[in-house]
Amino acid sequence: MEEKLQALAYLGQDRLCYADMLEPLRRGTAELLYAREDGVLLHERRGEVYMMSARTPEAARRCLELLPKCELLVGHEMWYKEQAAKRCGLLEEQICCQAVWTSPVPPPKPQADLRLLDPSWAPWVYQHYSHSFGGVEYIEAVIRDGMLGVFVDRKPAGFVGFHAEGSIGMLEVLPAYRRRGLGLALLHGAVRLAMERSAIPFGQIFADNAPSLRLQERAGMQMAQNKLFWLI
Repeated sequence: MEEKLQALAYLGQDRLCYADMLEPLRRGTAELLYAREDGVLLHERRGEVYMMSARTPEAARRCLELLPKCELLVGHEMWYKEQAAKRCGLLEEQICCQAVWTSPVPPPKPQADLRLLDPSWAPWVYQHYSHSFGGVEYIEAVIRDGMLGVFVDRKPAGFVGFHAEGSIGMLEVLPAYRRRGLGLALLHGAVRLAMERSAIPFGQIFADNAPSLRLQERAGMQMAQNKLFWLI
């Protein structure tokens, strides 16, 4: 318990930057590997993601020494990215921005036909998701966690879900239905769904994805000042 309180005290100093670490602590899916006043390292068990923050070179060294071989590390400070990549042997990287809904009031209810999808939709979602990974089984798991579809004239036009570690993602509007406000409706629907579950509504967007970043701002999401890095 003392270790968790230490982690919450550290992460609570910047809730925008560390929303992705606070959420697994909130829902009890995080294993703390390091929690002191100079850094936190945790393992999010559902998504098999390691997340790290360090304020000093000594804290970074300690965290990296505790880090096992893994397939995904999310780092919250750029200055130790190369050191972490070498330690983990992870060659691919992505730079991300973190967006968080910070208001205690949910966004307005979308004026769109949003519905929770059932697992029978998994093959269709996998076929139409432009960044498909993990296979149909991964999509089925996302749907079980709550995936919203948007429909136009009773035809499926897009979807949004939650990745295993809790982030809003997989937001896709089919090309024929773009520029109608459906992306905004899906994002607001996902935020409302997260808030109904008392979860922290947050998402991570690739830093070079300008349209998605603009959507986050239009939706009223607050952007963390510091960028994150993924090592894959």
